[in-house]
Amino acid sequence: MIGPSLKPHRHHRPFWPFARRLLAAAALVAGTAGCANNPVLDLLGGGSGLPPEGAEQGLIRRATDEDKTWPNLASVPPRPTAFSKPAERQALMDRLKVERGEDVASGAELDARAPVAPARQAPPTLPAMGGEVPPPVSAIQIPQAPPTAP
Repeated sequence: MIGPSLKPHRHHRPFWPFARRLLAAAALVAGTAGCANNPVLDLLGGGSGLPPEGAEQGLIRRATDEDKTWPNLASVPPRPTAFSKPAERQALMDRLKVERGEDVASGAELDARAPVAPARQAPPTLPAMGGEVPPPVSAIQIPQAPPTAP
C-alpha cells in the first residue's frame, strides 16, 4: 500500500456533524444579536446591561409591546396649501445674510485675539552657481593638523 488509507479510522470522529452544530450555534447567536427584548439573548447574558422592564426610562429603552400602531406608508399626505410670499422669503434671506455677516465678524474678532504662530522663515538662498568648474582634487590643500584654538 502506498500512502495513507482513505478509509476513516475507528477512533476518528467525522468532522461535518460537529461543523453543522457549530454553524447552527453561530446562526442562533447572530440571529438574536439585534433583538433587545429576546429571552434567548437574556439567557445568554446579552440583555443583562439593559434596565428591567418597568424601571425608570433612561437613555437606553427596552423594546416593549406598547405603541404597536404603525403608519400606513402607502398613504400620501395632502399637498400643502400655505406657501410663503416672495416678500417673506426675501426678508428671511436678508436676515440670514445679516446673521452670516455677524458670524464672520465675530470669527474674525476671535482670530485676532488668538495667539499668532510665528511666521515661517523663508529658507536661506543659496549663492548662484557661477558655472565655473570646481578645482581638481589634487589642488585642494588639506592641513595635517587642525588649527589651534585661540
